[in-house]
Amino acid sequence: MYNIVIFSGGTGSIAIQEGFSAIYGNENYNLDVIINAYDNGKSTGTCRQVFDGRILGPSDLRKNHMTQFRIQKAAALKDPSSRESVLFRLFSLRIDAECKEDYYGKACGLLEKCEAAIGAEDVCCLRGLLDYFFFEDVHDGIWRKTLKGADFQDFSLANIFYSSSAAMNGYSLRLAGKDMAKFLDIRDNVHLISDVNLYLKARTNSGYVIEDEGMIVKWDNPGDKIASVMLFWDGVEYIPSVDEGTDLARVRSCKSIIEGADLIIFSSGTQWSSLIPSYMHSGLRRMLAASKARKYVVMNNIEDDDMKGLTADDIVDILSQNIPVDDITAVVNLDAVPGMNQVTRIRSISGHISGEKGKHNPVKLVGLLMKDYFHVTGFLGTYIYDLDGTLWDERANSRGKAVGTENMNLFHGMVHSGNSYEHVRDAFRYLYHKDAVVDIYSDFGNIHFTSGDYRTDVLSQKYVMDPVVADELEKVPAFKGKVKIRGGGCVITIKPLVNREACLRKAQAVLEVFGGPYEARISGHTSIDIMAKAYDKKAMLLEIMKKHGLKTEDVAFVGNETEAGAEANIRETGVRTLQVDDVYECNVLLKTLNL
Repeated sequence: MYNIVIFSGGTGSIAIQEGFSAIYGNENYNLDVIINAYDNGKSTGTCRQVFDGRILGPSDLRKNHMTQFRIQKAAALKDPSSRESVLFRLFSLRIDAECKEDYYGKACGLLEKCEAAIGAEDVCCLRGLLDYFFFEDVHDGIWRKTLKGADFQDFSLANIFYSSSAAMNGYSLRLAGKDMAKFLDIRDNVHLISDVNLYLKARTNSGYVIEDEGMIVKWDNPGDKIASVMLFWDGVEYIPSVDEGTDLARVRSCKSIIEGADLIIFSSGTQWSSLIPSYMHSGLRRMLAASKARKYVVMNNIEDDDMKGLTADDIVDILSQNIPVDDITAVVNLDAVPGMNQVTRIRSISGHISGEKGKHNPVKLVGLLMKDYFHVTGFLGTYIYDLDGTLWDERANSRGKAVGTENMNLFHGMVHSGNSYEHVRDAFRYLYHKDAVVDIYSDFGNIHFTSGDYRTDVLSQKYVMDPVVADELEKVPAFKGKVKIRGGGCVITIKPLVNREACLRKAQAVLEVFGGPYEARISGHTSIDIMAKAYDKKAMLLEIMKKHGLKTEDVAFVGNETEAGAEANIRETGVRTLQVDDVYECNVLLKTLNL
C-alpha cells in the first residue's frame, strides 16, 4: 500500500487531498499530512493568549481535520440531518459576539440544539471543553483573567475545542489532535512537525521585523520583500528539530512517516507563514535527502500576498534554502498567472489543471502528478500484468479480495502469470466480468488461452524438459504423488511441501544427473518448481511479444516482483517495468491509467 505524505498549511492542500479521494477512494493508500501550528491571527491568536501563550495555534490542525472529515464522511454528509452533518457545521462555525459572556451563551445554546443529532455524551464533552476555555472555576463562575480584552468577532468555535483539549493534554496540540480525531471518528493522520510552543516572525530585505504571523500573510510589499522567517521561544530565536516536544510514546513520529513515504508532496499555499516554517526544522533536509520517495512541489496559481513580485523560480530558490529541491519535481498550472506558470530552475511537469475560482482542479492536479509518478505520461502501448499478488491475491483478507476483484475488471492488456493454467483460468472464470477478451499466459508463459475461450495452446516447444526428469523426481519418497507436469512440459511442480529448503536440496541432487540444464526454484507458498535454467517469465515475455508483434518500447510489465523475485530480470529486456507491492498499489496504478 502506498504511503503518501503531504506537507501542508491550512487550506493549501485541499485540492491534493480531495483529488486522491476522488480518484482512488480513501482505503487503498495511506495518507498523512504534516503541518506546523505557528498561526497567531484572529481567534487562533486569542486561543493562544487565553492559555498564557503556552499552546500552539489550532487553526491549521482544525482545517485539515475538517478536510479529512469531509472526505472520509462524504456519504453521511449527504444527509443534512445526520450526526456528521451537524458536527461538520458546528466545527465550521464562526460566531460574532460583543463580549465573552455573549459568546459563551451563544455557544452553549448551539450545543444544546445539537444534542438530538450528536448525542448527550458528545455534547457533554464539547461543553466541558467550552467551560475549560472560559472559566478558571466553572462551578463558582470564575472567568479566566486572560480573556480580558479578547475580541470575539468572527471567532471559530472549534478553535476553542482544540485549544482547550491541548491545554488539558499538558499543553500539547499534537495530543489534542489525536483526541479530536477520535472524537470526530476520523484517522489520526494530521501531524505536527514539532510540538514546541513557538511564535513566528519575519524579516524583510530592509531589515524590518514583522512581529506577527497574521501580518506576514498580508504583507503585500514587493518593494520590501520578506527575506526570512524566524521562530521564537520566550522571546529568543529558536530553530526546533523535527518531532521536538512530541510525545512519541503516544503518536507516530514525523521522522518515521517521512522515512516510510513512497510519495512526498509539498503543497501549494502561503509559503512564508504556513509552509517554510515546517521546512526550516532542523533535520528535515537530511531526512528528505535520504528518502527514496518521489517528491513533488505544487506551485501556486497566483502570487500570494507574502510573496508579491516573485516568480515560481524565485520561490524554488527560496525553498532550496531548507529542502533539497534538485530532487523535487515542480507541478505547474499552465493557466497560472505569468511568472507562476513555468519553472526552469528544477524538473517540472505542467498541464491545464485549473478548477473553480482559479484554484487547482483536484482530479486534474493529482492525475497529472500520479501519471508522472508511474512514468506513464503519454504511454499508449500494451500493459502486461502478473496475476497473483498484483491483480489478485487469494491469500488477502476480505477487503483485499474485494480490491483484487475490482482490479480484475479495471485492467486493460494481457496477463502473464507463473501460476498454473487451472488457477489462472478459475480466477478469470469467477472474477472477470468484462466483455473485452483478454490474452492470458499461464505456467510462466507457455500456456495460452483467452478469457473468452478457455481452450489452451502451447506457445513454444523450446523449453520442454525431458519427461524422464519427472520420473526421477517421483522416486524421491518425499515427492511421491506430489509431482505434476504443467506448462506444456516446461514446468514440473512438486506440492504441497513443508520443509522446502531441504526439499530443494533433494530436487537439485536429482537434477545433477541430467548434466545441468535444469534447476529447482522455491515457488508459491508450498511448492517447488523445476524447469530449464533459461525458462522464466523474462524468456516467455519475449516469446509473447514476438507472437503479438510488440516492440520493446511498446510494452510495460506490471508485477509485484519486478525489483526482487521471479520478475526481476524482466527489465533486462528493455521493457518498462512497474513495481506494485500488492493489490492496493495495483489498484492505484489502474485507476491512474484509466484517467
